[in-house]
Amino acid sequence: MSSAGAVNRARVAVIGLGTWGEKHLQGLKTIPDAEVVAICDVNEKRARNVASRHNVRKVYGRFEELLDRENLDAVHVVTPEPFHREPVVQAARKGIHVLVEKPMATSLEDADAMISAARKSKVSLMVGHVLRWDVRYAMVRKAIERGEVGEIASIFARRSVTRAEAPTFLPRSTPMMQLGIHDIDMILWYTRSKVSRAYARSSRIFDYKNPDTTSCVLEMESGAHAVIQNSFSLPEKIPFSVGGHMEIVGSEAFIIIDVTEQSLFICDSTGWHTPDTTLIPMVGDTLAGTLREEIKYFIDCVLRGRKPEIITPAESREALRVALACERSMRDGAPVKP
Repeated sequence: MSSAGAVNRARVAVIGLGTWGEKHLQGLKTIPDAEVVAICDVNEKRARNVASRHNVRKVYGRFEELLDRENLDAVHVVTPEPFHREPVVQAARKGIHVLVEKPMATSLEDADAMISAARKSKVSLMVGHVLRWDVRYAMVRKAIERGEVGEIASIFARRSVTRAEAPTFLPRSTPMMQLGIHDIDMILWYTRSKVSRAYARSSRIFDYKNPDTTSCVLEMESGAHAVIQNSFSLPEKIPFSVGGHMEIVGSEAFIIIDVTEQSLFICDSTGWHTPDTTLIPMVGDTLAGTLREEIKYFIDCVLRGRKPEIITPAESREALRVALACERSMRDGAPVKP
């Protein structure tokens, strides 16, 4: 079992085999230096179906049993976010490196427990804020670092999906936490400033536990401000999976990032489609795109025995802190300090 040292080939397991967990598995299967030795899900029937499709020999229904029995270098924790803490903490205590999906937790207490366990065991903990591996967003970050954008005055971000996703996420979480946290992370990354005040509102079309549409204004310590809009209520017939847009106003430049535009248009008997060409595109039976690049980077860090630098646990915690403040503002109906 490896901790901080380098290894020749990473022995990996995936915990949580929902749609996104299966994508993690598909990404790992494209990396020659990673061997998926086992998968785990509380729904063992689904896990066995996934294992059969992807030729994984060992299946577990409890992550505790997986961690006890397998000799692992790394795990991917892709469970629903309320269930991130325990598998992350227990894996870290066993000297296993961890990639956990965003948001890293549902409370700062859980996030701190995860960070503390990784630090004490000297293992890597990386949170999957996938936009940091998106070429478009990374290019903007480099432009900011070179001084080409100047002083950032404002950022506007919108990220929405169709209502088909609502039954999966809205019973347990908000659009701000599921979608907005992506842009919160980018805003923090770009401005290099903390949030001094957050004011958020919500509305709903559907009758789920949580609202389907949220908006917030973030005031930054730097003097900049940001506006974020998120929704799970777009019509299902919209010909794209994610409607994403960001505008950055700087003293030296104006930048637009259009996530909706995939540059591939197909018209068939069912209408117009714009297949994903960036996040999780399938080329035949092989996963490509940004998620694969994130996974590849993490596995490379495990193999080389180095800590991930593209995103740190502290940065992921800060994005969570701001998202939680936005949710608090929605409940209170007033601005709050994160």
